[in-house]
Amino acid sequence: MISSGALSLRGTAGSSPKHSAQFLSSSSQLRGDRVALQPGKAGTTPLRIPLLIQANQASNGQGQGRRGYNSRRRGGGKGGGKGGGGARRKVGSKNRTRTYIRSDGIEHLGSSLRQKGRPFPGPTGGQMEQDLPLRILPIGGLGEIGMNCMLVGHYDRYILLDAGLMFPDYDELGIQKVLPDISFIAQYRDKIEAVFITHGHEDHIGALPWVIPALDPRTPVFSGGFTMQLVKRRMMEYNLWNPDRFRTVKVGDRFQAGPFEIEPIRVTHSIPDCFGCVMRCADGNILHTGDWKIDETPVDGQVLDRARFQELGNEGITLMMSDSTNVLSPGRTTSEKDVSESLMQQVQGVKGRIIATQFASNLHRIHSMKNAADSVGRKLCFMGASLNTYLEAAWKNNTAPFDPALLIDPSEIDDMPPDKLMIITTGSQAEPMAMLNMASKGASRLLELTDTDTLLYSAKTIPGNEKRVMRMINKVSSLGTEIVMGNQTGLHTSGHAHRGELEEILQLVRPQHFLPVHGEYAFLIAHEQLAKETGIVHTDVIRNGGMIAVGDRRSRNEISSGSGLGIVRCGGVPLIRVYNDGNNATGNKDEMFMEERMSIATEGIIIASIAVVREIAGREGVGGLEFGEEGLRGSVKITTRALWTDGGKTLQVLQTVGEQTLGTLRRDSTLVHIERTVSDRMRKYMRTQHKKRPDVICIAHESADDVAAQGSLSRGGDKAGKARPGMQIRRKPKSDKDDAPFRGI
Repeated sequence: MISSGALSLRGTAGSSPKHSAQFLSSSSQLRGDRVALQPGKAGTTPLRIPLLIQANQASNGQGQGRRGYNSRRRGGGKGGGKGGGGARRKVGSKNRTRTYIRSDGIEHLGSSLRQKGRPFPGPTGGQMEQDLPLRILPIGGLGEIGMNCMLVGHYDRYILLDAGLMFPDYDELGIQKVLPDISFIAQYRDKIEAVFITHGHEDHIGALPWVIPALDPRTPVFSGGFTMQLVKRRMMEYNLWNPDRFRTVKVGDRFQAGPFEIEPIRVTHSIPDCFGCVMRCADGNILHTGDWKIDETPVDGQVLDRARFQELGNEGITLMMSDSTNVLSPGRTTSEKDVSESLMQQVQGVKGRIIATQFASNLHRIHSMKNAADSVGRKLCFMGASLNTYLEAAWKNNTAPFDPALLIDPSEIDDMPPDKLMIITTGSQAEPMAMLNMASKGASRLLELTDTDTLLYSAKTIPGNEKRVMRMINKVSSLGTEIVMGNQTGLHTSGHAHRGELEEILQLVRPQHFLPVHGEYAFLIAHEQLAKETGIVHTDVIRNGGMIAVGDRRSRNEISSGSGLGIVRCGGVPLIRVYNDGNNATGNKDEMFMEERMSIATEGIIIASIAVVREIAGREGVGGLEFGEEGLRGSVKITTRALWTDGGKTLQVLQTVGEQTLGTLRRDSTLVHIERTVSDRMRKYMRTQHKKRPDVICIAHESADDVAAQGSLSRGGDKAGKARPGMQIRRKPKSDKDDAPFRGI
């Protein structure tokens, strides 16, 4: 994070994101290039300033390395100190951490706020509208894993519950983030009066840099303290932080957010400070569990508040929504304490280095890792910026499991005895640039795996990542590193409740209506069936964009206010996905050319550069050259990507196809017509001869030599019978064999 002595990003409740930065010090080192505001002049025109804002360095000659996180290169400081260090700082040290300014608050938005003019769904008709005051409209997270985002409303007033992203599928090439329909949120920003964040996982907070600018600048955002530290860091990266707008709450607080009084409820998950919440209003209570499990012995002592859930059941819950991720897994999850004990066993007697990988956000697991390392006299080292990010957020919230100053700097690991070191790395899912994956390929300058190392794989392979994770594991194994992984090792447990736990909470709460959320469609159906088996009469399963509405009842089976409608579907809205490439390119699938990306990847691309030579009217063949009988002449240069070219033979044939196509065109053909005709012929050849449909791009231009030649001929500058260099006049084919590429096209 940025030191307050070096930089502060602030704004006011009514200011736009573009004018939210106030630079308080000129002592920061600045590198890179991004748009931000002129220091001290709110409302001025954006100007270019560096991407990387580096906090004050110590005056003892320590410089910043040119490489990124944990560089071993020499720094750029006057004293030539070692660079790097990454996103971690040592408490009490003069070294400061850094943060990247990714946007000026606007430039990353792309077209995501462009409104589509879609009607807002809801119950219609006087009596029905009055009888169904509580309404749910999921923007993401239903029928998928990730991108959790939902509107929860009382009549026509709503709050936004979470704003998460989803990671791309295999066919979404070049994409890093999949976002909910930001334009719909922007279109109806006047209906959204608050945002409540249940916890700090990316599938719940990752879309905030796009969602926050879509909302009214006065809309408050509520979350727990640890989560708020993560949100703050993200907002500062995108120049959107406003301390007056972002508000921290605790378990048991009751606060007003739009039409609801919200009470956060303690639940256990694989990240600290995780909330469920009950939303109260005059017409009923809505319970959302958040992501949760029942862990009787969590390592941080924060047990799910089972008694509070039972009290809420006695109070009366009109509608309950619950996490469906592990509904197909029977029984109950194991405790994080069991994982801690397994780690203790695995580190005993290991002679070489211990290298462990896990989900960076799981500070409970990091705590267990630290205890295991301490038990055998090993020092702990983090490799991977996200590990430092989560630990630092906990430290600033006074909830860190240990002091970050106790960590060993990665630059020091080569000087330590192997049996005194334990390294935690990112990369459990074989992310391309993650530390473990890079080390498996020998591409990391910080971590070199050897046959004396032991790898503890303390994570679960996320569905869809199996192949790349196994490729990484195979590479690690080929280096001789011993690998400890698998269910039998006890090195991992899920953060989502299994079927037995889901059933228990349903029986405790006994809601009038039930809506399963957070999961693939099959998971939602299975969770609905489980609710029916526990005696809940009114249930439903919907998809993103579909609205339901309910009214309160005296009990699960009796009707109050005479509605008798149960869960009512109230239409919906067609939502679009928004894609971001990791930088500023943000748009829908057409704007990001998603289908074209896949087409080029699977079918290839052909680029033809055509230099057109036009024959000169009135000139006859000279010196055995045929001049003007077949129209145009020219040279064609072929470039291909992602295509098999048969050792260059396909390129030669495509060149011939292009040149012979030119010969069939009139001398006065436009460049556009030339490009279209040559493209069509090349596509037809590839389709008929290679069964491929590549993208063909032709770029035609007048030959500079041809233009010069016309001027020279008009002045009589050349003698008859001589062909000048660059004219590219071809001899007439002597036989039909020379036209072979044309046949069948």
